[in-house]
Amino acid sequence: MPRREAAALLGIAEDAPVAEVQRAYLRAARRTHPDLLPQADDAGRRAAGAAFAELTRARDAMLAARPMDPVERAMWSARPAPEDGPVFRRVPGRGLGGSLVVLALLAFLLIALVSIEQGYEGSPFSPAPVSTAP
Repeated sequence: MPRREAAALLGIAEDAPVAEVQRAYLRAARRTHPDLLPQADDAGRRAAGAAFAELTRARDAMLAARPMDPVERAMWSARPAPEDGPVFRRVPGRGLGGSLVVLALLAFLLIALVSIEQGYEGSPFSPAPVSTAP
């Protein structure tokens, strides 16, 4: 698909940055993805699937024809597709979820240690109180 045709289909300029291409693709995909049209009949879902495939080809054409800087290249990695050229996918990072899980586990460990320490107070293992009376 030519770059001019792909840009017209997505509704963006031919020299749009990667982020704008992706936003336009997602905005158009919300209107045409067959899974988001449960009320449509079979013919409507097939037509939506064809429109969605065309949008995906347009996005891939826009991303493949544009040179990326190192930051954008780190965000997207190319994998070869059989007939349509390169397809770009998001490279998953560690994100915030892993950090929150570690923080929750550390908080749970701290609470458990404090509870165990309070459970030993007044037990036979704690030292006897020192009396200062003669």
